[in-house]
Amino acid sequence: MVAGTVLLVPLPEPAAPEESKDEVEVGWHFHPDSWGRGLATESARGAIAHGFKAGLGEIYAVVRPDNGSSLAVCRRLGMRPLGLTNRWYGAALESFVI
Repeated sequence: MVAGTVLLVPLPEPAAPEESKDEVEVGWHFHPDSWGRGLATESARGAIAHGFKAGLGEIYAVVRPDNGSSLAVCRRLGMRPLGLTNRWYGAALESFVI
């Protein structure tokens, strides 16, 4: 069984062109059977390390405000909270950067 996925992907272009700067997001999606075992944190940590090694200067994460588990992953990764934003995906999301 696949536990889940982790990814580094470009964030969609923001509505305001002056804000565009090739931003990259780390994301994770895990099957509920895999929750609570540290897999998201460790997988995302590896993806972030890969991104930095490939030359990225910063990496973002965006999380639904009610997703306490993913908010906790961002904190465990040492990501800096940027607050609530509507900048990406057409929804109010908590944003983080590392």
